[in-house]
Amino acid sequence: MGLKEMFTGLLKRKTPTPLDKDIYNLGIQENSHPQYLAGPMLYQIATLSTITRSCLIQLKNEIFRRGYIWEKKFSVKCVDCGEEYQKEIDECYCGSFNLRKPDKKQKLYAYDFFEGSVNSGLQLFIDVLKELEEDLNVVDDAYLVFVKEYYIDGEGEVVMWKIKELIRADPITMFIETDEFGERGHTRFTCVSCRDYITEEPDDRCDECNGAVHPIHYVNKVHGMDQYYIEGEVVHFSKYSPSRLYGMPPILTLWNNITTLIAMENYINTSYTKSRTPRGILAVQTNNMESLIRYWKGVKEKLEKDPHYIPIMGIESEGNSRGSVEWVPFMNTLKEMDYIAVKDDLRDRIGGFYGVSKVFLSDTSTSGGLNNEGMQILVTNRAVEMAQNVYNKYVFPYVTKQFGITDWVLILPRSEEEDELAQIRRRELEVSLAGQIKNLGFDVDMDEDGNFIYKKSILDEAQPKVDSKQIEKDPYAGTNVDASQMGQMMAGEGASNAPTAKMSTGPPKRHTGLPAAAGNNNVDRRTERKVG
Repeated sequence: MGLKEMFTGLLKRKTPTPLDKDIYNLGIQENSHPQYLAGPMLYQIATLSTITRSCLIQLKNEIFRRGYIWEKKFSVKCVDCGEEYQKEIDECYCGSFNLRKPDKKQKLYAYDFFEGSVNSGLQLFIDVLKELEEDLNVVDDAYLVFVKEYYIDGEGEVVMWKIKELIRADPITMFIETDEFGERGHTRFTCVSCRDYITEEPDDRCDECNGAVHPIHYVNKVHGMDQYYIEGEVVHFSKYSPSRLYGMPPILTLWNNITTLIAMENYINTSYTKSRTPRGILAVQTNNMESLIRYWKGVKEKLEKDPHYIPIMGIESEGNSRGSVEWVPFMNTLKEMDYIAVKDDLRDRIGGFYGVSKVFLSDTSTSGGLNNEGMQILVTNRAVEMAQNVYNKYVFPYVTKQFGITDWVLILPRSEEEDELAQIRRRELEVSLAGQIKNLGFDVDMDEDGNFIYKKSILDEAQPKVDSKQIEKDPYAGTNVDASQMGQMMAGEGASNAPTAKMSTGPPKRHTGLPAAAGNNNVDRRTERKVG
């Protein structure tokens, strides 16, 4: 039976697409859901604060600055035992030679899927990831929904599925379906074809289509209705406070700091735009108020004509009373309130929580020069790396599993690209090391990714091994006695006695052209053997 014939008699069913919310009803939120305290105000506060939003934007940009890439999960894999190796080998530790490389066909559908729009909103995969990162930094809860198309046989059982869309779900309206012990998948069950059918018995069949029921793991409560999601349709994760259920919103932790910053900015805005409250009044005590009013009107007229005019006022005292002039301030100045110092402190607290340094907030006033800036960049890079690990180690493995990919992995590369000169120097060291290993008798090769592969030379293994003990026991090492003469010497002197070495001297003038003193008269001829 071909693949087309197998799917001919199957019915198609689709995962419900999560709806967007129009209104917020905080009264229906459950106590186990931390977002019920503030609801959408968490997102509003994060948006209104310049410092907070700058931190969130810079963090997102650094996390996804280099996009995502596909990498091999292993170099070779044993077909018999399933052991995976990161370098190419000829034989598995189990003794099997049945090894295979990653299957490129596995990622074809997913690769094409991620290259285009991943949902009906024409969003790219990287756009959905940025939405999820925003949710993590605001409420520490993110939900990624896999909209699947199910293939069901005649008995109502799911045979296979195909992922059609990837959509970010709103953390304010998404809830985890759990029992009183916090366990998922034990309370209610639903049918993939008829999501309105709900039962508490896992062995029930759908009343409408007689399909099998599946445990409910997530519920989306919006518009006065509930949308139910089974296992494998939603992945939920947290970054700052991961737990069995929900995370803890960072904005709640920074609530006082953020609202104080917003109030300070509103104060400055009101002071410069509306000026509703005067800075103070000038109180003049006098017994002749009419004369003071007439004089002040004349001063105002002269000031309108000449801004540089300096008014002079003389106040006459009547009787024993003494006149006076008093300044009554209504509010302190910005300098008196330490506006700049307080604002910098609040900014440092918010940036320190998210791991975003001042240099990423366009503040280069910090002392220390380049060394200080380098340290700030290092701190931010570590915060970015921590955030990337959430996706590389949890989210992406879940995504590849739903696509049926086992030989490839999705990763977010480090935000800071390695210096090109450093790459060249590292490659030089690798080449030098490969040459040294080759001199030791290994075969050096290179795989398709440019990595060196080292193998034991077959020629070295075929060469006979020399017994070092035999060399040490040879009493005739360094003499002119060879194996052909060994029998004669042993016969003449006896098998039990070693041959006697005899010394002979050469002629007085062995080296022609040299003086007599240069001749060696004490030469052992046994050491003058010709080689070859």
